[in-house]
Order: sequence, then structure tokens, then C-alpha cells
Amino acid sequence: MMEISYNCRAFLHKNGQVMIRVRWNNKKREVGFSVGCNADPEKWDNENQRARYNTTHKVGGKVYVARDINNRISQFLECIEESFTEYGVHAQVPTTKELKELVNEKLGRIEEETPEEETEEVHEKTLQNAFFEFMKLRPSENNWGEKTHCKYNQMWDHLNSFDSSISLEKLDKKKLNGLKEWYIANGYHNATTNKHFRNLKGVLKWADSNGYPVKKEVFAYKTNLPVPPKTVTFLKYKELIHFASFQFPVNKEYLDRARDYFCFMAFTSLRYSDLRALKKANVSDEYMELYTQKTKDRIRIPIISHARKILEKYKDNEGVYVFPVPSNQKLNDYLKEAAELAGLDREIVETYFIGTQRYEEIHKFYETISCHDGRRTFVCCSLALGVTPSVVMSCTGHADYESMKPYIEVADETQKMQMEKWNTHQYKSDIIERLEKMTPTQLKEIYEHIRSRA
Repeated sequence: MMEISYNCRAFLHKNGQVMIRVRWNNKKREVGFSVGCNADPEKWDNENQRARYNTTHKVGGKVYVARDINNRISQFLECIEESFTEYGVHAQVPTTKELKELVNEKLGRIEEETPEEETEEVHEKTLQNAFFEFMKLRPSENNWGEKTHCKYNQMWDHLNSFDSSISLEKLDKKKLNGLKEWYIANGYHNATTNKHFRNLKGVLKWADSNGYPVKKEVFAYKTNLPVPPKTVTFLKYKELIHFASFQFPVNKEYLDRARDYFCFMAFTSLRYSDLRALKKANVSDEYMELYTQKTKDRIRIPIISHARKILEKYKDNEGVYVFPVPSNQKLNDYLKEAAELAGLDREIVETYFIGTQRYEEIHKFYETISCHDGRRTFVCCSLALGVTPSVVMSCTGHADYESMKPYIEVADETQKMQMEKWNTHQYKSDIIERLEKMTPTQLKEIYEHIRSRA
């Protein structure tokens, strides 16, 4: 019996269809199967390649339950395994057409339609083909957003601007070093350069695992470019409360709304994407429960009084969404105008490197404020007020303590407020000592004075 090495992966196509991709014969052959049902991306578990347990999926006017979706996937995988076993018994490696026909026969299906183009032909193993194949398959597997598409396309444009004839044969440590020098010569910050190198390595690792001839030395390459810790911008507690209560001119109502949206994010930890997608059904009397748009994590956030006031203000908003949120760019523009009017002019120092050259830029806070500062403000103010990191993480969805460290390190108010306990303790001790020395008459006089002030 021949042992045929193959792998299967269940994923969502961009239109919501549940797909299974099968690769074999050193990954030179592949075929895609449509499982015949759809799933909601927010309720799909990428790691386990299944619909999340006990969820209901409403897609394209049809309703699917997780149990049925997952059973259907399992049925396909069993038929695929049986098909490879049969070919292995006869010491044969199936073609894409043969495997497809046998699996469909076992499933009782006559014809299989798949949104993915299939071909028996093995593509030429060029860098360009690797990139295009990567961009074709990875987005549907990992549910990419527009920004993820953009960053990989930028990296590819940079690579071709550096060398329009770049190829896998040419791509070695020397070539990567030349690419690094190109980024430096064109004035890219080291942090940006490192980010694009990480994306390039991601493509090359994928290409290597899919049979493309990638030189192993490129995976060990390091730019060794210095990158200082990123400046984490956020509003301190007093600044946040001031901003939340600031009265804008009547003719600038749009600034009032922009401020409310920012403060709501600062009081709840929501990202812009979650704020915009927040539905009235996600909000109860005490909590908000939702799946985050970016990570698809389910989070449950207590609604504090500050956030409740904002919800009350917009309770009559029409439609299913809580807030009529404008585009991200428009909201950021409004926030800059609102923050300047409110006097949020604390100076922010940004340090960066281009190559080995160090630079510093000083900005007013209102010049740099953006939607994401709301989430940072929530983390830093929560820590400053003594909320434990584990509780903050349960609200934000941060996966581990390491991802919280940048906030903890920059939240100087945390240090100040925690150290203030020494003064508070000393002050209380001094009062107790004085009270212990007072006569009953003096204590009575103090009591009457406090009572008259109450």
C-alpha cells in the first residue's frame, strides 16, 4: 500500500462559503470543495477550522447552525480520507479531477462547483506567482480586512521599486541587505522597514511550505535596525474627564458627537471597528457583549456610569446600531478639531530612527489624537485607577500580559496614584493620632461641626 501525503484545511471563502482545500503530491496538486453551506466570519474558529460551538449563522437569507456545518465538514474529510486510502491501496496518486470525482461520488454529488479556479497544471515557481497565489488564498483562509491587503501590496510595490527583476534565485542575504539600504535611502522609519521585512518573510515562508524554491538563508536574515519603544498616546484621567464634559459651540454639533464617540471608546475599550458595528442588541442594562471585528474574540464589558450617560444621549438613534458613526478618517479629523478646541495641547515627543540616525518630533496632543487613543486611554486610566491588569485584559481582549506591558510602562499616573497611598496612609495616621489625644468635649465639637456640614 502506498502512503499518500496530503493535507486538508477548512476555511471560509470571501462570500461566506465553507470550503475545504486539499493538497497532495508535495503540494503540487490541489482541489477545493464547497461544503454546501455558509458561515458567519465572526462565529468561525480559524484555529480549529470549524464553526464556533453552539452558534447560529445567518448568511444570505439562510440560517445554519454550527452542529450541521461541522458535521458537514467532518463528512467531507472522511470521504477525502477514504478516497486517498483507496488510491493508496492501488499504489496510485490521483489527479485533481480523479480525486474530485471520487469524493463527490462518495458524497452522492454529481457535480461540484467551487469559487476557486482549479488546474492540473503546475504553475511556474516564480516569486511573482508565489506572491499572487499567496494573495489569492490567504485572505479567504484568514478573513483579511482591507488594511491587511494594503500592507502586503505596499511591501510588493516596494520590492519591485527596489528591483523590478527580483526573483527567488536572486533573493539572498545580499539582496535583502540591498533592500534594507533602499528603505533607508528613501527615508522610511526603521519601524516601517522592519514591518515590511516581516511581511516579506511571511510570504516567503508560505512559498517555501508550498514547494517554491526559497533560499533558507533569507529566513535567518535580520535588519538589525534600532527601533525605540513606540510612544503610546492617551488621555490622562483628568484630561479625559475634562474632554468628556467640555461644552462645544452650538454650531459645531459634529464635534460634540465626535467627542462622545471617542469618550465612549475610552470608557469601554472598544476599537473604532467595534464602535461602528455596535448594535443595540449587544447592549444590556449592565454589560455589552460582542464579538470583536478585528480578532473575532467574544468580550463582555461592564458599562460604567460615564458610558451609560453617552448611551442615554443616543438612545433615540434610528436603526439597529447604537451610534451613527462616520468614517474612520472623518472621525479622526473631527477629533483633532475637538481636542484643539478643548485645549488638549500637552506635548508628545516622538523618537524614531532612519538607519542609525536618531530623530525627534514634538507634537501637541490634539495634532496626533485618533480613534485608537480611546482604547489606549481606557487601558492606561484603568491601570492608573487601580484596576488589575487581568480585569483590563478581559475587557480589551488582550491575549497575554506581554501585550499589556507597553501600557503599564507608560501609564505614569499609575505610579503616581499608587505611590500617593504612602501620603494617604500618613495623613490618616496623623488624624487618628490627633483624635486619640482629644478630650470627649473636643470630639463632640468636631462631631457637631461635621454634622452641620453634611
